[in-house]
Amino acid sequence: MRPTSSHIPTMELVRELAALEPAEPVLSIYLRTDPRDPANTAQTPGWLVALRNGLRDLGGRLEADGPRDEKLAMRDLHELVEKEILELSPHDRARGLTWFITPDGNLDRRLSLQIPPRDNVVRWDERPYVSPLIDVADRGRPTGIILVAGDAVRLLDWEAGHVFEPDNSLFELELGSWRPYSGYASNQPGRGQQTVTHTEAYERRVEDWRDRFLREAAIATGARLRDLAWDRVLIASDGKVASRFAADLPDHVRERVIAEVEANLLWEEPAAVSERLEPELDAVWARECEALANRAVAAAAGGGDGVSGWAEVLDMLMQGRVEHLVFDATATPDPNHLPGNVLEALGSPTAEMIVERAVERAIASGGAVTAVPAQSTDLLAEVGGVAATLRY
Repeated sequence: MRPTSSHIPTMELVRELAALEPAEPVLSIYLRTDPRDPANTAQTPGWLVALRNGLRDLGGRLEADGPRDEKLAMRDLHELVEKEILELSPHDRARGLTWFITPDGNLDRRLSLQIPPRDNVVRWDERPYVSPLIDVADRGRPTGIILVAGDAVRLLDWEAGHVFEPDNSLFELELGSWRPYSGYASNQPGRGQQTVTHTEAYERRVEDWRDRFLREAAIATGARLRDLAWDRVLIASDGKVASRFAADLPDHVRERVIAEVEANLLWEEPAAVSERLEPELDAVWARECEALANRAVAAAAGGGDGVSGWAEVLDMLMQGRVEHLVFDATATPDPNHLPGNVLEALGSPTAEMIVERAVERAIASGGAVTAVPAQSTDLLAEVGGVAATLRY
């Protein structure tokens, strides 16, 4: 069953959260709860240590110089948050967890993530802290998956680490139409079990049958994808049929293919498909980030519709001119190297909040935002870890 959009970390959700102006401060938490993470193999997992340390440090800062009402609110939240997270099942903690909560409870949004956040983070701010969620949402953009073998084609819908079966997801030649998928290989005992006496003649018939099937399946897939409206497609296929199937795909499908993977996953369960293809999707995402960053830096260097460096980019954000903000996900700009008027316009943020304020400005003006994996592009590093393309 597909979760509702409010339970999947999408860019739409990021924009919704960034636009909120709660009456009380927001506690934002990101935890890498993936049990496969080496940091989580100790008796006390790394995410729990980070949560406790983050809450303790935050509470200490508020006790030292925070308003009285925030001190009291944080004391209550500290106990509530740790208790509730510890009571979650491993399934609900998933591979990552993010939680936005205000002391009055008017905002209480918790997401179980199948794509873990980059780091464990605890923040206390006037608005939800959304910049780490951009990375998760970007990596989890919806992608159609086409699984191909010599006897069937199956479609899956992947988003944010979840895999779903769309309606009418299986195409088999003997039926000549799409139908609901209703079982795995173990439920297909007769598949591929045929007895032949004339081996060469049989193999020729099999190849002719397979060519005809792949042509019809490619054409049928093109028609089906018009209904599904997939912008991105990944093809995973048996190596024996990959090139033949891809050659017969309609142009409108081929132009949306982001990767072709040699893997026979046709009858695998959705979770196994997602686990196998996650590295491929991550690699595509990293290449896309690098291309965006390099394009923005090149636009800035050419004196065109781009700027680079934190002072220049923040100035353009203040003017609402940024079309696409691209930054190193690990960047922490030094406020001592930024113009005083820019910092004042941002609300005089601390060093750890400058990127967050930049993201909020970009989102508020309708701009796109991309958090680039650390050290994925030398060009972005050379300009201080940030660049942007401009509207005008």
